[in-house]
Amino acid sequence: MKPGRILISATLAAAAFLVAPMAQASVWLKTGGQTSRPYGHVQYCSKNRSDCRASARAKDLPAARLSTLRSVNTAVNRAIKPVSDIRQFGKREHWTANTKAGDCEDYALAKRRALLRRGFSASQLLLTMARRRGEPHTVLVVRTREGDFVLDNMRQDVLPVNRTGLAYLKMQSQDNAARWVRVTGKTSQAAAAR
Repeated sequence: MKPGRILISATLAAAAFLVAPMAQASVWLKTGGQTSRPYGHVQYCSKNRSDCRASARAKDLPAARLSTLRSVNTAVNRAIKPVSDIRQFGKREHWTANTKAGDCEDYALAKRRALLRRGFSASQLLLTMARRRGEPHTVLVVRTREGDFVLDNMRQDVLPVNRTGLAYLKMQSQDNAARWVRVTGKTSQAAAAR
């Protein structure tokens, strides 16, 4: 193959890789009724009331802004050193958005805070509990018109919910950040996710 064709082929392959998440992203987590709140989130809300209140849900879902999501995911993943709550605080659960060391909930809260500062709405940024290889794990799900995307401290890439390998259990309600709802599956209909 000629050098020019190799360069064109490589460029096309790279472009396909960058848009692949977008092309397959039209999947949203489907939610059911209200469920229990994680203990750590209850304590977090008692100290951070402004992060845990009812919010107006936008009529139309906003664009994904994937470059911003990737930038925030990478920056927070690099800024926080992984450490358990037991080791750091001497207790099983302690959630905080402002830390240099923490566990999955702390990463998710820090990402949520960073995205709020960049103009995302609270109803779009949903803390979500899942199972990763059988273990409890919390991530930030960002709800967009292109689908739900996951920001995870265990990976640098931002993926659509259907490509993470996580088993989703429950997430914050879009209407009130202090409430949690069951995740009942996935849907290709944005309206069904609400």
